[in-house]
Formats: sequence, structure tokens, C-alpha cells
Amino acid sequence: MPLVDFSDTSLFGNEAAEDEAESIFSSYAVVRSEVAEFLDAGVSLAVTRAYKGEGKSALLRLVHLELRKRKPQPIVLAVPASSLSPELDSHDFDRWVRAWKQSILRLAANEIGASISVAFGDDAISLVEEAEMNGYKTRSFVSSVVDRLKTSTVPLERVRQGVKNPEQTLRRWSENGAEIWLLLDDLDNNFENTPIQRAKIASAFTACRQVANLIPEFRFRVTVRPNIWATIKQHHETLSHVEQYVRPLSWSIADFYELLAKRVEAHLQRTGAWRKLHKTLYLAPDKRRSQLVAMVFDDPMPWGRDQRRPPTTILYTLSRRRPRWLVELAKHAAAGALKAGRERINFDDINAVLPEFGQRRVQDTVAEFRSQCSEIEELLTAFVGEPEWFSTADLISTINNRVLQGVHPKIAGIIGTASAVEVAHFLFQIGFLTARSDKPGGHYEHVAYADNPALLSARTNIDQGYTWEIHPVFRQVLKLKNAY
Repeated sequence: MPLVDFSDTSLFGNEAAEDEAESIFSSYAVVRSEVAEFLDAGVSLAVTRAYKGEGKSALLRLVHLELRKRKPQPIVLAVPASSLSPELDSHDFDRWVRAWKQSILRLAANEIGASISVAFGDDAISLVEEAEMNGYKTRSFVSSVVDRLKTSTVPLERVRQGVKNPEQTLRRWSENGAEIWLLLDDLDNNFENTPIQRAKIASAFTACRQVANLIPEFRFRVTVRPNIWATIKQHHETLSHVEQYVRPLSWSIADFYELLAKRVEAHLQRTGAWRKLHKTLYLAPDKRRSQLVAMVFDDPMPWGRDQRRPPTTILYTLSRRRPRWLVELAKHAAAGALKAGRERINFDDINAVLPEFGQRRVQDTVAEFRSQCSEIEELLTAFVGEPEWFSTADLISTINNRVLQGVHPKIAGIIGTASAVEVAHFLFQIGFLTARSDKPGGHYEHVAYADNPALLSARTNIDQGYTWEIHPVFRQVLKLKNAY
């Protein structure tokens, strides 16, 4: 009898952390070091930089759950940026900053006002205006809101769920100078590389920084994609003041073992199988994680030239280190294993879904990086039918012959039409290309852009001895020629 039920659609969890049921999310979420950094109340502004599917929303959700456990409980505003973003048709940076500050303060004031039975519209607006003019360095922001609402016409008797005594809660907030945490997700959602959009996103960071300096109770936690951050930084020098608060979010192979193992464990706990199995598992964490993953996947699996690799290594590669893509790939492969009546997912199950999976990754890549290069889809499809592995000379020749003969790509940060080397560097930066170094004995090493961003950008020794592979996730959909 199989240990794992492949018909359970919740086996690997939801691809989008923000859509997962809280009980299931809490059972498998990986608490990484970034969570502790984001929970540090001594840091007023913290920004995490990661691509779509790398865990930005999960990070903010974990932070929110932990903040709810704190005593006294802070005021937490967890919102998508779209619900907070001002509506301006302007590329005036200062106007955007003022509008963001007004939206932030109004949201905080309304959250406090929602604890009592009062229509908190005009009061919120006047409070924002007062805050912008005077600041609250010597007087609690929350106290100012509460004092404004303590009138004979405003009863403090209506309660929100979970707040038994709102008057006491508000008094505690105002006396203790309650922290106000704003968790701002998807700030760069649907970003287009226009002056207005650049001013909109860049000004949000400046507004958060200014409010944090003006009102000590505020803590800001924000997420942004690396390519969008790089784009807006080129146009808005003021972001150099924010750079010190930005941290990258990336996943190691060890992180992926933890992610997969926790999802398998959570599934076994939900099905009741965990009680019988957990005593048979290794105590050593590394062995235990491998053992849990092997309950779902064949271990090892065939990979490359007559080689075999652990399933996590293969999934880590094919998902381009993104947890969301890992979950999607695993779910589709599990459906194949279920249909075939297998007790574990094998490589054939994974390989069978790669054409459709690769097509979705092309679509994702085009959507994600079009703001940097509007011709990106033509850059990718130019490689249809090409080899999967290039020397640097062959790569540059292919780009010259297959791309630049018909397309004149404009890449953000590059003046004029990009050269073949600049196109190659862009494709390396977005993860379409991976650097490869072959070692004695048939071993090799892969290097991503984050590991060595100088590759294909230095004026001398541009490849440092590496060759170039098109990432395996694109190979089937682009019908690449096998290099082996």
C-alpha cells in the first residue's frame, strides 16, 4: 500500500502561499533566517528582493503569523500594494511620495478607528494632514488617533472579533506606543517600464523610509523583484538610501530538501499515517529529510550522461530554485504517477510534463522581464532548434545570426541597440542561460547569475573559462538539440 496518497490535491500544498489555508500553511512552512530578520523590531524598514515564486508572500505571511503571537500584540497591516497605491497620473516623484505617505497614514488610522463604532473618514484625512505637518516624534501616533476619537459622541462599545475590550485595548496601545507593522506585498505587480510606473514604485520606498523616520512606531516590510529594483534604481538616485535595507531571498539545495520534506510530513500528519511512520525515521536531520522525500520520489533518478541524481537535485534544477515552480512540477508529476498506478514518482512522470511546464516557464519569463526588454519573447524563440550547450564563441555567433539580424533589442540600462555580448549577459541574468564548468572525471559545476554576475559583463576574460547551457526547463519546449 502506498505511503502517500497521490490523489490528495493538497499533498504538496498550494502554489501560492497567500491562498493556502492557514492550518495547512503553518504545518509545512519553512521558517528561514529572513523571518527572524523581518521580525526584528529594531529595524524600521526591511526589503526582501526575490523573483516571482521564490517565497516573498510566504515570508510576509510567516511574519504576520508570528506578530499575532506577540504580547502586547502590535497593529499589523498586511495588504497588497494595489489596495494602498495612490491613484496619480504623474511622474512627479515628490507628488508620489506625498500621496504614498497619505495612504499609509490613512490606512493605519482607519485600522485603529475600526476597533470602535465610528465612521472614520474625514477624521482619518485630517489626521493624515496633521501628521504630515507636525509629525509624532514626541507623541504616540496611536495616542493621537485615540485622543481624537475620545468624544462623547463616539462610544467605545463595539468590538471586533478577538478584541474583548476595545477601550482597554486602545488605552494600552496609546500608553505603550504600539508598534504599527505594514507588510506590503506585490509592490511591483504589473510593473511597466514607464516614467510614471518607475516614479510610483520608487516613491513608495522613499515614503516608507520617511514615515519610519517621522513616526517611530512604524515598521515596514516590503517585497520587490530584483529586476524591477535594478530598473528603478537607474532612474531614481534616492533609492541609494534604501539599498542598505534590501536583502536577497534565494534557495539552496538544502532549503529545497527541507521544503519537500516538510510538505511530505504535513501530508502524512493530515492522513494519520505519521503516527506509525515517525518512529522509523532517522534522527539526523539530513538523513530524515532524504528519507521523507524518498517516500514520494524514486531516489536516485537518471539524469545527464549515464548519471543518477537525488530527486531533489533534479527538481531544484528544473524549477530554477523557485518553490512555486517546484510545487507545480511535483503536483503534475504526481498526477502522472497516480494515473500509472505507481507508489512513487519516477523520472518518466517528471519528464512527461516538461513540455507544458516549459511552455508556462517561457510565458512566465516573458511576463516577468518584458519591462527590461520588450523583445524578450523574440530573444527566447530565436533559440528554437539550436544546441542546448554553447561555447562562448558559438553563443555570440548564434545571437548575431539568429537574433540581431532581425531584432534590435532594447535592454534597460543599455544605450541604443544591445550587442550580442549584452544580449547574452541579459539572458544569463534572467536565468535562460547557465554557466557551466566541466571537471575531471565527468563532473561539472553550474553557476547562476547570482553566483557570478561579472560573467559576460567584464571587458576582458568575459567567460572565465565557462561554457553556456540553456536552462533544462526550456529544452523540450524549444526543441533543443541534445549535446550528448
